[in-house]
Amino acid sequence: MEAKIIFKNGAEITAEMNGNSLILMDEPVFPSDLSVVTVRTADGDTVFRNAVIQACASVDGRFWFTFVEETDYERTIREIREQNDMLIECILEMSEVVYAE
Repeated sequence: MEAKIIFKNGAEITAEMNGNSLILMDEPVFPSDLSVVTVRTADGDTVFRNAVIQACASVDGRFWFTFVEETDYERTIREIREQNDMLIECILEMSEVVYAE
């Protein structure tokens, strides 16, 4: 079965579908914004909010993957990590100012 993957930015990828797995002949390049991903098949649309690419593997030169929705826990951890990274950058910038020679 064929599936069309539609991203929030309007980009589209056509893939083969086997069960819940999507299969591409070439290594996929996904947009960074996966906040809305629609997988359209003859059976209808499946919309993923805050999608995460899961189980991306190469088998026989083809790339197999699926989308799942990010859990609240995963989203919280990601947001905390992003905030932590920003705070580290701020501290490093301030240390350059304080200790500038």
